[in-house]
Amino acid sequence: MKLKRTRILLSLFALALLALLTVACGEDQDTTVPRSGPGTSGSFTFFDIGKNTTINASQRKGLEKILGDAAVERRGIVNLEVNYKAFLKDHFPDLDRMHRQLNSEIGLRVKHRIIRLMYRYAKQKGLPYDLVEVIFSEKATKPLLIRLHFKTGADAALKALEEKYGSSRSFEWGRENASSRVWEKEGDYLFYSVVPRRGNKVEYRIAIYYTAAIEAVIQSEKTVPGQKSQGKTGF
Repeated sequence: MKLKRTRILLSLFALALLALLTVACGEDQDTTVPRSGPGTSGSFTFFDIGKNTTINASQRKGLEKILGDAAVERRGIVNLEVNYKAFLKDHFPDLDRMHRQLNSEIGLRVKHRIIRLMYRYAKQKGLPYDLVEVIFSEKATKPLLIRLHFKTGADAALKALEEKYGSSRSFEWGRENASSRVWEKEGDYLFYSVVPRRGNKVEYRIAIYYTAAIEAVIQSEKTVPGQKSQGKTGF
């Protein structure tokens, strides 16, 4: 009887040990799966900066490690135009409306409560970008717009975008070889544009628009009838 009880206890111990090993292995396997960075979503990201990211001191320090030192502009214009002046009007009326609401109809330079980070030394960090701009709301610290300008590495950038975001809309515009690929996710937009320059040169540009954050800036600057706009002009 004692022998039988001992065998039962040993069997139960073995089953318990096997269960623990199974759980441990499952946890190890789960940690190998890449995970989104904090604040990201199903929309577009650039080095884990996404629509839900709070761009605080820690985030800015991380970006400087990746992209080099940043020049900082406080309170500036927000120009959403891309490719040519009427491109948004022709193809993306919602973005065109936001651009018009953020800017003066008569050409005044309207300044907003935003912070613009400009990185011009990314090449020294081994990245192809000549300029990276990250524009975010001063109040909510959420990104509104990310822009990249570069002359090399275009094939790798486009391949990465296609692999990550899938199919896109294509546009040809303006001069020879001028074209854009556009992705839309969760109401946000990513533009990849090929822009001909003088001397048979080509520049590549990427622009990411986070529309909810842009709309939040527009709404925050609306005033009651009879009051002046909170947006400041340069005159």
